[in-house]
Amino acid sequence: MLVEKITSRQNPLVKRFRRARAGAERRFVFVEGIRLVEEALSAGVHFESIAYSSQLESTPRGAALLTSLQKVPCRGALVAPQVMDGISDTESPQGVAAVLSRPVWTLANAFSRKPPFLLIADELQDPGNVGTMIRTAEASGVTAVISMRGSVDPFNCKSLRASMGSALRLPIITEAKRADVFESCRTHKVRIIAAQSPRSGPSDANKASKLYSSVELTGALALVMGREASGIGADTAAQTDQLVHIPMSHGIDSLNVATAAAVILYEAARQREFRFPGKKS
Repeated sequence: MLVEKITSRQNPLVKRFRRARAGAERRFVFVEGIRLVEEALSAGVHFESIAYSSQLESTPRGAALLTSLQKVPCRGALVAPQVMDGISDTESPQGVAAVLSRPVWTLANAFSRKPPFLLIADELQDPGNVGTMIRTAEASGVTAVISMRGSVDPFNCKSLRASMGSALRLPIITEAKRADVFESCRTHKVRIIAAQSPRSGPSDANKASKLYSSVELTGALALVMGREASGIGADTAAQTDQLVHIPMSHGIDSLNVATAAAVILYEAARQREFRFPGKKS
C-alpha cells in the first residue's frame, strides 16, 4: 500500500470516498470499521483505496489490521481525525475505511451451485432488513441472494454493516429483472416459495397459503420475501409454486421481514439436516 498523508476534506481521494459512500459510483463499495475491513480482506475482495487514521493503531486488533493492509497493493492514505470524520458514515469512526471493487455476479452464477437454494428480495426497502437477511441466508446455507429491481442496494453502507461481511462472500445478484429471475427458476427446475402474512388475503386467488413447516423445503428452492409493508404483489404470487405463512398469536398481523425470512430459512436448513454448502459432515 502506497501511503500519503491527507489533512484536507477537499482532497480528491477523500471526495472519492464520499462518492462511494453515497453510492454515486456503482463500480465501488464503501466499507468502514475494523470488522468489515477484516472481512473484505478475508473474502479476497479487490481494494481500490484505503484510508486510516492514527486511531487504528490504538488497539492490538487495529494495529494487526494495519499490518495486513500495508501488504495490499492499492492507494492508501493516513488521514487526520477530522478527515476521517468526514469520510465516515458512523457516529463513532474506528479509524479505517476502504473503497472496494463491487462484486459482480450474474443470474448464471446464482444457479451454478447444485442444488440452488436461493433467497429473493422483492422490492425490499429497508437496508437493515436486507443486510440482516443476507447474513441469515449465509448462515442457513443459501447459495445465492437475488435482489430484484425496486429493492434497496444490498451493498449500501447500512446493508453491509447489517450483513457483517456476508454480502462480500455470498453471491448477490442485484437489479435483477423479475421476468428473468422466474424464467431462470423454471429453466433450472427451482421451486418458488413465497412468504405472506397469515392475516392477509391470498395474493393469488388460485393458490392457498400453507403453514411454512408443512411444505417440503429441500432440493432446488427459491424463497421470495416481499416488500415490508405490503408483502409480495399479485404478479409475483402468480409465479410462485406455493405460498407459505408463519402462524402468529391473536393481535399480531405480521413479523419483521428479516425475522420471517430467518424462520423459514432455518426450517429449510432443518429439513436439509443442516448440511451446509462447503461444510464437511
